[in-house]
Amino acid sequence: MAAPPICRGRRTIKRKQPKNRRPKKKHQGGRSQAVSAASPAAMPASSDAAAPAAPGDTAVAPAPAAAPPPAAANKAERAPVRPAPVGHKRSAPPPKPAQYKSAPRQPAALPTPNSPAAKPVAAAPPGLLLSACDTVLQILRNEPRRLLLWILGIYGGLWFAAAISFPSLPAVSYEMALFGKELEAGYWKYPPLAPWLTEIAALLTGRWDGSQLVLSIGSALAALVLVWRLGAGIVGHSGATLAVALTILIGCFGPQVTAFDPAIASLPLVVAAVALYRKAVLGQARWSWVGLGIVCALLANANHAGFALMLVLIGHLLLTREGRRHLLTAGPAIAALACFVVLLPHLMWLAQMNAAGTLTPVVHASDLLSRIATAFAFVFGQAGLHLGLILVAVLAMLPRVPLQGEPAVLQLEAPTGFDRSLILAAAFVPSLLVAAGSVVGWFTIGAYTGSALVALSGLALVLLLPPQIVLRAPRLAVVVWLLVLIGVPFGATASIYSKAYGSGPLPTELYPARALSNAMQAVWKSRTTRPLDIVTGSTRQAGFVALTASPRPSVFIDADFAKSPWITPDRLKQSGTLVVWSTDEFARTDEIPAPYRSALGAAAPLFGTMVLPLGRGKLKAYGWAMIAPDGVQLPAAAPPAPK
Repeated sequence: MAAPPICRGRRTIKRKQPKNRRPKKKHQGGRSQAVSAASPAAMPASSDAAAPAAPGDTAVAPAPAAAPPPAAANKAERAPVRPAPVGHKRSAPPPKPAQYKSAPRQPAALPTPNSPAAKPVAAAPPGLLLSACDTVLQILRNEPRRLLLWILGIYGGLWFAAAISFPSLPAVSYEMALFGKELEAGYWKYPPLAPWLTEIAALLTGRWDGSQLVLSIGSALAALVLVWRLGAGIVGHSGATLAVALTILIGCFGPQVTAFDPAIASLPLVVAAVALYRKAVLGQARWSWVGLGIVCALLANANHAGFALMLVLIGHLLLTREGRRHLLTAGPAIAALACFVVLLPHLMWLAQMNAAGTLTPVVHASDLLSRIATAFAFVFGQAGLHLGLILVAVLAMLPRVPLQGEPAVLQLEAPTGFDRSLILAAAFVPSLLVAAGSVVGWFTIGAYTGSALVALSGLALVLLLPPQIVLRAPRLAVVVWLLVLIGVPFGATASIYSKAYGSGPLPTELYPARALSNAMQAVWKSRTTRPLDIVTGSTRQAGFVALTASPRPSVFIDADFAKSPWITPDRLKQSGTLVVWSTDEFARTDEIPAPYRSALGAAAPLFGTMVLPLGRGKLKAYGWAMIAPDGVQLPAAAPPAPK
């Protein structure tokens, strides 16, 4: 039954129908529904179908229509539904069917305070380098041992590849070889342990030149492993790995590791001495005291700066409560006895050289002011060795820098007071003792003195940090650290090779030492059947000839019996010698250099000149003089050309 329009007075309120609205789909389930849908009376009357009523009239609702027969119902179902006619108005057109068009794209609505919070947009994935930085930090927290293996492998592999790529060895390697051939209790320029180890490594490898490279890089790796073992017992595995990562930033762990010298030989011994002292004081085993004494003696044989570390350990034993408990036990006495027995030959040699006045210090200080200046220069040099370590530590703590990344937190174990005081004292006090002792003549500051005392600086820095470390710029710090770990070996190699194209002197790593040695051996063998037993000259030029000669001859350093105690006048007379010098050292090649004449006597040598090609258009002239062995007659020298 259709609802009539609402009439109030003379005005009729019409109900509005929505325009252009898609009609709802009708479900035709049964006959009764079809009949009711086809009947016009069943539909609600349109607002246009209602006529206005006269005033005073009443609206009468129409009676319900009778149900049509089935045929009419089916016809009505198929016929379109039309609205009821209106008196004087046109019938309204039926609504148009909805068009299936895509709705226009509306702009995104702005969020309102009551609307739910929008999901954060995911950040762009970091690059390869930044991902590597994040991975390094994650492994440091979760798998520190794995990171340690990666550090040792990359560090050792890159530096060994850089060192083996050069055709020759660094300058100090030739000195270690010529000193090591003579097993003495001490040498004019160096303590004995490094030359001894050089000769032992050469014998074990069949005189392979690369044995020194294995020895030097192996010593650096051994020092890093010992730092990790010592730090693991103090600050945990993560803190120990962090200490190793910081240690490789120190200067002596850079290009210097390609040459085996007294400083490199001392690095693992310094860490081993501190670790054994800690184990001996905190433990109960007597073998730790024995090992401590032996390692301290070896350290003094490797570098005289080791005496400063021994003084620090003695002072720490006396000043700490844990150390004073052992003063009345046999442990310290056992360590002192073992150290004295192992060190006795070198102590006797030092006493003899000082009595004879032939032990010349490396740095000559004529007065007190120059000694003080030398001490300050040594301290500043020690600070310079730590520039890389200081730089990375500062970058990690800066609050706002590029590539800083999210702050990272490292949780370390808190060290005890004994451990903290031990590591800090062993890391910094020996350098101060050497500087102060050099002023009064107790210590001699040499080229390799300071590098031997810095092996514990990385661990000392970790102990200065709080147990919970917040790295403000972890990515930047790791980027700089990776550049040092990977980039410095390549940079050092490129720097050495680039010097071959400059106008300066050729680095010894690129020097044709083997060609010079072969030429000088040919000079000797073409004039006598005796083996070449003695080569006279500077440590560099004579070392070039002696290192690759077979059999390896002894070197008469600067024709000085004090510097070469293994050479005697009788041996020199019986074996003869080949004197070698470059025209850069002495210009003339037709006479023996003046510093060599007093030791070589009044023999009549045979002179000669040789030009050695250095490559890339460079040449170097050498002079040589052959003094024949006893009983060998040399051919007469050619008369000088007429002028």
